[in-house]
Amino acid sequence: MTPEISTILWTVVPIVVGIAFLFLLVTRFLVNVGAKEIAIKERRYYGKKMASGRVVATSGEVGIQADVLKPGLHFIMFPIERIVQKVSLVSIASDEVGVIEAVDGKPLPAGRIFAPDEANNAHDNFQNPIAFLTQGGVKGIQMRTLPPGLWPIHPYLFRVSICKQTVVPQGQVGVITAADGESLNPGRLLGKAIDGHNHFQDAEGFIQSHGQKGPQVEALTPGTYRILRESTGTEGQKPGLFTVTMHPATVIENDKVGLVEALDGEVMTANDFVAKAVTGHNNFQDGQAFLNAGGQRGPQKDLLRPGTYYVNPLLFKVEGDSAKEVKPGEVAVVVSNEGKDPTEEVKVQMDRERQQRIEALKHEHNGEADAEAEAEVGLANDAADRRLESGNREGYVVPEGFRGIQKAVVGPGKYYVNTKAATPVIIPTTNQTVEWTEGDSKSSFDPFEVISKDGFKMKLEVRVVFRVKPEDAPFMVAKIGGIDNLKQNVMHPTIDSIFRNQASESSAMAYLQNRHDEQEKAEAKVRAHLLKYHVDVVNVLICHIHLPEELMTTQTEKILAEQRQSMYGAQQEAQQKRIELEKITAQADKQKDLMAATVGVEIAERTADARKKTAAGEAAYIQQTGEAEAKVTELKGKAQGAAYKEQVEAMGQGGVALVTAITALAEKGIRITPDVVAGGNGESGGIGSALLGLLVSQMKEGKGGNASAPAPAATDKK
Repeated sequence: MTPEISTILWTVVPIVVGIAFLFLLVTRFLVNVGAKEIAIKERRYYGKKMASGRVVATSGEVGIQADVLKPGLHFIMFPIERIVQKVSLVSIASDEVGVIEAVDGKPLPAGRIFAPDEANNAHDNFQNPIAFLTQGGVKGIQMRTLPPGLWPIHPYLFRVSICKQTVVPQGQVGVITAADGESLNPGRLLGKAIDGHNHFQDAEGFIQSHGQKGPQVEALTPGTYRILRESTGTEGQKPGLFTVTMHPATVIENDKVGLVEALDGEVMTANDFVAKAVTGHNNFQDGQAFLNAGGQRGPQKDLLRPGTYYVNPLLFKVEGDSAKEVKPGEVAVVVSNEGKDPTEEVKVQMDRERQQRIEALKHEHNGEADAEAEAEVGLANDAADRRLESGNREGYVVPEGFRGIQKAVVGPGKYYVNTKAATPVIIPTTNQTVEWTEGDSKSSFDPFEVISKDGFKMKLEVRVVFRVKPEDAPFMVAKIGGIDNLKQNVMHPTIDSIFRNQASESSAMAYLQNRHDEQEKAEAKVRAHLLKYHVDVVNVLICHIHLPEELMTTQTEKILAEQRQSMYGAQQEAQQKRIELEKITAQADKQKDLMAATVGVEIAERTADARKKTAAGEAAYIQQTGEAEAKVTELKGKAQGAAYKEQVEAMGQGGVALVTAITALAEKGIRITPDVVAGGNGESGGIGSALLGLLVSQMKEGKGGNASAPAPAATDKK
């Protein structure tokens, strides 16, 4: 080998050896760990054997080492140690929680599911595996979780899974169920509330404070929480210590109330219908305060008014109900389900009230009160019973503070009522109507079908108007329960019976004809009966009576016949009146003549009286005159006789006869000769004729004025 070659070798070989050493140093003895990763070492030789069941070595044992190489340049004893792998740092996002499961460590305590941190975080959030193992770290899913950040977690010792942080949105409540902890207290359904777990975010604090397994009495209100619950890792789902379920918050709308029933708590007494009220539970939002105060399971007396409440639905069941409204013209009778037992105490109180009234009555009667007065006081305990006979007091109508029907009623208004503690019965106090009619009204009944005494079927349409006074309402409720029961179970059968019985006592036509009397009798009976139920009857009206068609036909024909007969009589009477009218009219028309005739009659009567008197006077006059005339005649006769005798002697008997005849003819107006007669023979007869004519003419002109002239006296024949 030439010197040149030797020199080159001595130069190159050290360089090559140096390079090889550096390579070995860099690749085997020096390990560079990046900023976001860690390196896992394994000891291969010259070490103790790990104890059985261990996974990583803490004291240089052969095997995977618990100590990890964090970011930076590290020297290892190669080939005794080697780098198994480099792994990235565990990244926990801001909305995540890191759940750690240790595959090595002390065994879990008996009955536990999740490992407590007995190392008291000496491992610095699992970044120091050796401290975890040497300070008492427990194998299994750890109660301590990783907050957001980058963490150098040994992948052979710890398995990391991720769960999202728990967000309870507005309007909801988070209900917690613990998978580990102490057993529930006997008889309890929910785990008691404890301090120190920071809204279940400190799982270890929950266990150390003796948190109980199962549903929790505490609930989560809206917010964000880092709770150890079910998580997801490379090996699938991992159970969590807590399960969170979302439930809507309890929202009570306007004009509503929330009726609460507790599902856990003390047991109610046998005689209670609602639990006794307790304080401090903040509208049932603090379940533990409710339980600590001795709250009882079952329907609660307290209620929830309109608003939003974060109530644990596992502890309280809330049912919405409408606020109650008592309208004008109504009262509410309250049936209380809570209070003192009225059986004995109310009797004592009633006796006390009765004695007080008797004492007051004695004072009014100067210290004396007889049995009758005491009975009167006994009946005067309330307004309704003053009108009823003794013994009709309703024992279930009680004063305030006792369980039962409250004597005091509630007037118009809106009320938030717990219907599980008190049941309001609405009673109208204005006039109400019940009808038995053929109409289509839902509030009416069918007409009564009754049978009359004479066997005819009748249909009666009836209307009853009634009212319940406010002070009588509790007693009516105690008797029958309510207005609907009153109508269906009391009024309908009772009034039906009254009208049936009453109709059977009268014939059909008589019932129709005596409708007013029948109505008054029925009203009196209905009023007397309903008074026993503390109901006042305003009136009972028979609206319509339907008689059988054949009876109506017969009756119609009879009435028509009677009407015809009546019409004929009326017509006859009308004609008679017409005759009288005509007569009166004629009399009126002839009133003037009638008056004239009446006056004439009166004049005639007066004239007759005058004539009668005149006749009497004339009779007396004539009698006297006759006697005088007779005397005169006698004297005249004697004179005429003497004169006639002298005429005969002077004229002859023939001449006197002629003169007499002519005188008679002149008195009768009989013409027997012309007025003028011419002729004569110079005899005496001619002169006589002329003289006779002259006499006749003079007699005519005098119209018999000389008729009364005495005839020539006849000459007595001797």
